[in-house]
Amino acid sequence: MTSAESESGGRLIWLIALERTLRGLLLLAAGIYLLVKSGANFGDIANHIAARLELDPQRPWIRHIVAKLGHLKKHEVQLFGVLAIGYAALEITEGAGLFYRKRWAEWLTVVATSLLVPLEAYELVRRPSLLKAAGIVVNIAIVAYLVRVVRRRSG
Repeated sequence: MTSAESESGGRLIWLIALERTLRGLLLLAAGIYLLVKSGANFGDIANHIAARLELDPQRPWIRHIVAKLGHLKKHEVQLFGVLAIGYAALEITEGAGLFYRKRWAEWLTVVATSLLVPLEAYELVRRPSLLKAAGIVVNIAIVAYLVRVVRRRSG
């Protein structure tokens, strides 16, 4: 591996680590918020946010989201909070390990990301969107890149 390849590879690993860490921190904050506010009416909160963003509350998709969130039960919100915190722990662990260029973190990221690809593919087929397609492409690229990095380092 040339010095230029090593340097660009280091930057890519650093970007993946940064993305995982930031996503983990956002999930951690969301999970804590959900646990603290588990008794709140999330339909009212969504309605308030939509109004602040000047979104038309008569749009069907906004009404649908507000209605779904308004029917969440306390135990469901708590479960989502705990799951978000658990997933945040995984993401932060991946990010920290990748920052330190730990081989176990590279493998953890490969396995964790690979396990989500079939679910993402199912969701993409069920409800196609450009954002979902982009997400799956990015995740597959990350897996392919990290597998290549790990194989090179072990070879």
